[in-house]
Amino acid sequence: MKFIHTADWHLGKLFYGQYLTEEQAWVLRERFLPLVDEVRPDVILLAGDVYDRSVPPAEAVDLFDEMVSEIVGRRRIPFLVISGNHDSSGRLSFGSRLLAAEGLYMCGDLERTVRPVILRDADGEVAFAPMPYVETAEVRRALDDGTISGHEAAVRALSEHLLAAIPSGLRRIAVAHDFIAGGAPSDSERPLSIGGTEVVSADIFAPYHYTALGHLHGPQKAGGSEVIRYSGSLMKYSFGEANQKKGVIAGEIDGLGMVTASFLPLAPRRDVRVIRGTFRELMERDDEAPDDFLLADLMDEGPVIDAMARLRVKYPHVMALRTHLAIREDSGARTGVREQVDMMDMMETFSEEFQGRPLTEEEKAFLAGVRQDMKEAEA
Repeated sequence: MKFIHTADWHLGKLFYGQYLTEEQAWVLRERFLPLVDEVRPDVILLAGDVYDRSVPPAEAVDLFDEMVSEIVGRRRIPFLVISGNHDSSGRLSFGSRLLAAEGLYMCGDLERTVRPVILRDADGEVAFAPMPYVETAEVRRALDDGTISGHEAAVRALSEHLLAAIPSGLRRIAVAHDFIAGGAPSDSERPLSIGGTEVVSADIFAPYHYTALGHLHGPQKAGGSEVIRYSGSLMKYSFGEANQKKGVIAGEIDGLGMVTASFLPLAPRRDVRVIRGTFRELMERDDEAPDDFLLADLMDEGPVIDAMARLRVKYPHVMALRTHLAIREDSGARTGVREQVDMMDMMETFSEEFQGRPLTEEEKAFLAGVRQDMKEAEA
């Protein structure tokens, strides 16, 4: 049985005040769906964080509806989706019983939707264990077990509950949304909890032939296992992810439960990059993709007046600036240099930056008068 493992779409994501829904739609339409047609999977697994927040914008819901129609409706591929910590499990589970009959398995609410999903290939049946992100209290209530204490115990109990419902001898694939101990996080992920108490051990997933994980945005293997893996997020959602590759995992499980899997990249329309240099160097540099989402790391030792607006003449999607102004030691503490600068010197610099010429004598005389008026007003 062939499968595609994807996760962390975060549809409706805000990136420095700009919705990424159009970029997400482009990746899904122009990269993801063509890859689906090339791989021709028997099932697609989406391991949580379908949306970026529990009440997503309408455009994000429309985009997910389009993808469901393309995958399940048009291509007739079963689509198993679990909720992540950004999703509302109740909202995501709406209509789940009816949709399951059509091949769309929306798994979020524990009591209504979390049960093994059995699919069949030429070698027999494969059982999928959906394990959405859940709070400990939810698991205690759903399993009627008040002894469960802590997130890891809750995940372990949920896994054991699902395994008990899977007939003996079936091949088993888990779909989960959790932080596995030892994983490498990114700065765009919302912490599952404060203090790391919701990190879980990889051994929970040892009984499965493959585990499709969501939550960590960098593609990686978990617990040193080749078959416990994060696919990573659909796109780069922070500049801390600038060096990560984004894509999906395409895998196949044979009749004996052996899994082969490989990472397949999805190139975006606009990359997320960091450009570095002085303001002059950035403006004079040849750049093959000036329309990317950029963080400008300015190496100028002094301030650059109105740098963002001026950079956007060449780079329309500069989203943030980072500066490296000169610093000095002051009683053991590092403080920004705040030298007393003559107002006339400041105005001279301003004129040269924005008008490309020094102040005229008439302008200097006018500004000197303004300065004198200010001094008299202060007195």
